[in-house]
Amino acid sequence: MNIDLVCPICLDDIESIEHLFHDCQMVKKVWELADKHKWFPIQSSPRGYQEITDPIKRAKDSRNPKLLQKFSFLVWSIWKGINAIVFEKKFFNPIGCLIRAKQDDAEWRIRTCMSVDFNQKGPSSSPSTSFHLVRWNTSPPGFVKINFDGSLLNSSAAGGYIL
Repeated sequence: MNIDLVCPICLDDIESIEHLFHDCQMVKKVWELADKHKWFPIQSSPRGYQEITDPIKRAKDSRNPKLLQKFSFLVWSIWKGINAIVFEKKFFNPIGCLIRAKQDDAEWRIRTCMSVDFNQKGPSSSPSTSFHLVRWNTSPPGFVKINFDGSLLNSSAAGGYIL
């Protein structure tokens, strides 16, 4: 495989975890926007590979239990933005990245508040429609959940997972 080591966002530095999630100037704009909009405090953004777990630790210790959730959606949105550049030849948009993270966070909060089973019936003249909503549940003690995703475009492939 021929792998380009340059950051697909800024094309100025070597692609690394530190660079992709903090050092890249375009990604810094995402963290700054999240802070400016009082959605995620900038001091909680990661500064390097060793520090990527710091926001997670701070979120657990903070008085804001939603901080870890917001961090996860923001990092996921950044990752999706990077993949859109590589696989769809799109441009990285810091505002769009923050909006996507906020929308995903809002949808997650709505879906986790809804009942698992929900039935809706239309007017008596139309057939009834039944919905079954699926919601995420925490793992039982001693178990770990894994979510993975992959993408293939021509001869390029990428994959990722989250525990």
